[in-house]
Amino acid sequence: MKKNLRWYDKHKKLAGLLEQFKGMPERRKNKLISSVMEIIKPIDPKLMEKHVLEFPLDTQRRRWYDMDPYLWLLFNGLRYANAKILKKTTGYLEENLRVNKQ
Repeated sequence: MKKNLRWYDKHKKLAGLLEQFKGMPERRKNKLISSVMEIIKPIDPKLMEKHVLEFPLDTQRRRWYDMDPYLWLLFNGLRYANAKILKKTTGYLEENLRVNKQ
């Protein structure tokens, strides 16, 4: 069994969806990130603020999502999200990554 799994590996469906951001066109990626942030807001408006100091800051940017500040914020914010947010995010990404591929 692997040690040090990424937080999202515990959520297999979500992990696969988040991996699709890798190499995605900028415009599409930004639209999806913005939409997921809109999912988070009404459920836990202060999620990012509460946990931003706990987000790992890798100055060498070794993870692929560290290169994009918005993607970095999304990945690290979802790490602290409750089950409701993770479920809604998974459903949204499932629907929007399957359809309307641009």
